[in-house]
Amino acid sequence: MAEERFEDKTQTKKDDAKMKGEEDLEKGKRQAPQAAKEEATAEKAPDEKKTEKASKAEEPKKAEKKFVLERKYTVNLSKAHSKPRFKQQNKALSLLQEFCKRHMKGAAVHVDVRLNNAIRKSAKPLKYVDVLLQKDEAGTVYAQLAENK
Repeated sequence: MAEERFEDKTQTKKDDAKMKGEEDLEKGKRQAPQAAKEEATAEKAPDEKKTEKASKAEEPKKAEKKFVLERKYTVNLSKAHSKPRFKQQNKALSLLQEFCKRHMKGAAVHVDVRLNNAIRKSAKPLKYVDVLLQKDEAGTVYAQLAENK
């Protein structure tokens, strides 16, 4: 019986919503959903729809970057602990970037989000970090947190 009551309540709620919608239509507050859809489709010609789909299909997907060089390192970040507590995380990241530039001979360094979070996870940054460094053709070095297997 409880299920029947529940179904009856939902039906009455739906009926109430329909009645309110009809009242709003009579007052001119909102449009019927079908009328709004018809207006939207009337605005766009069929040719325009085809061109939109074709333009989306023609866009090239992001190609994976080709790496020229790939190495794994353990970076010593203990020099960051000689700084005051509020500067240690920034110093650790700058040490990591200097290390990447020196060992990979790259122009720019991009640090991965997971690696950044690993260094900045607490007030004191890690003393050592295992890092996977990848260098692309343009000379940009990408630093990622190395997976321990």
